[in-house]
Amino acid sequence: MYLKTLTLRGFKSFASATTLRFEPGITAVVGPNGSGKSNVVDALAWVMGEHSAKSLRGGKMEDVIFAGTSSRPPLGRAEVTLTIDNTDGALPIDYTEVTISRLMFRSGQSEYAINGDTCRLLDIQELLSDSGIGREMHVIVGQGQLDQVLHAGPEERRAFIEEAAGVLKHRKRKEKALRKLDAMQANLTRVQDLVTELRRQLKPLGRQAEIARKAAVIQADLRDARLRLLADDVVTLRDTLQREEADEAAVQARRTQVEGELAEGQRREAELEAAENEAQPRLKAAQETFYRLSALRERLRGVESLAAERQRHAADAAAIERRGRDPEDLEREAAEVREQERVLAEELDEARDRLAAAVEIRGEAEDALATEERRLAA
Repeated sequence: MYLKTLTLRGFKSFASATTLRFEPGITAVVGPNGSGKSNVVDALAWVMGEHSAKSLRGGKMEDVIFAGTSSRPPLGRAEVTLTIDNTDGALPIDYTEVTISRLMFRSGQSEYAINGDTCRLLDIQELLSDSGIGREMHVIVGQGQLDQVLHAGPEERRAFIEEAAGVLKHRKRKEKALRKLDAMQANLTRVQDLVTELRRQLKPLGRQAEIARKAAVIQADLRDARLRLLADDVVTLRDTLQREEADEAAVQARRTQVEGELAEGQRREAELEAAENEAQPRLKAAQETFYRLSALRERLRGVESLAAERQRHAADAAAIERRGRDPEDLEREAAEVREQERVLAEELDEARDRLAAAVEIRGEAEDALATEERRLAA
């Protein structure tokens, strides 16, 4: 396993994208003071998760972003990508090349990625701790750190030796396990308190549960009773609906029948009106005949009175003037008068018969008209 490439973009003095390629063995980076040699070491520590701005020779973490020059404006983010050759499988990951990248914005937000997949800082630390490298493994010795190691006390030297020997990851895991145990103990204590409290509330809760069961039974009975009442209402309403439908059918039938009778009555009325219109000329003729016969009867009465008066005068004159007229002429005149009287009597009888027939027809027509008017009104 060895470092293969290191790409810096916007990190400290590396404004443009700069890629450093390494080969197996020893690689030396040389240059004058201020050319950015230390920035390469800082980039390695930063991409592996360094969070101390002091270790990166800065006042705050945002100082790692290119601050700009007189000819170039400042950038808004810094990005470092480290590629490690994992052909020997030193890193516990199924890739022959492992790319670790870190991106930071001026807002202070950082993003980590392994082979392009977003991850956490803890994932990167776990991955690198098993290989013996990392920001706290003392594989990176910066300026002033060697003097710190030489002047360190026994305790500090022991810590350096343990970290260099790979004990740091186990110590971190131990601390993490101890923190988990402490949290577990706190949770256990809390659970015991909860169990004690629940046991204390168990009897009231049991009584409440019994009441709740009874209430559930009562609610079920109430629901069943409501359902039975609703079912009974449905049956009653259905029966009522059937009766109403039967009554409606009967009313419809009666209506149809009445409409038929009405149509028949209207047809009969039209027929009677037509018959009446047809009978009007006969009625008018009968009335004229009646008036004519009445006039004829008055004439006959006048003739009869005149004949009686003439007969009386004739009798008186015959008694006085027997020698004045011939008896045969008188008899012949009397026969003519009687013949006229007979003809007039026959005409009078015939006119009376026609008048009676016309009156009867008129009465029947008026009765039929009155009956149809009553039916139509009904």
